Amino acid sequence: MFGFGKKKEKAASAAAETAPVLDRDAVLAAVEAKRSELEGKEGVAAANVLNEIGKLYADANMVDEAVEAYEQSLEANRTMGKASAALVKLYNKKRAAAAEAKDDEAIKYYMDKVTEMLAISKDQLRGK
Repeated sequence: MFGFGKKKEKAASAAAETAPVLDRDAVLAAVEAKRSELEGKEGVAAANVLNEIGKLYADANMVDEAVEAYEQSLEANRTMGKASAALVKLYNKKRAAAAEAKDDEAIKYYMDKVTEMLAISKDQLRGK
């Protein structure tokens, strides 16, 4: 009636159209450079580099590789942050793809992964 929400729809569609999808070769080259930075680093420093690698993969829509990098980041530094938030998003993306494919095992697997991430988050909030 008054046009409420119409601007938001246009803005959302414009943002979706301009979302950059990185070239696979460029991503792999950037990941190799980051992997060389990773050598000799431990703990938080290693987790930060792994987060950057995960983001590169996620931006290129290489979900499985991004999940692997973020999981390695969590192993290096078991604190909630970029890795855990990104992992929940990627797990939900994989769960949605499994739902479209009607793959019940994959749906359960990714739901369990999300639940596991939430449990880790709660444990950290409680100080365990």
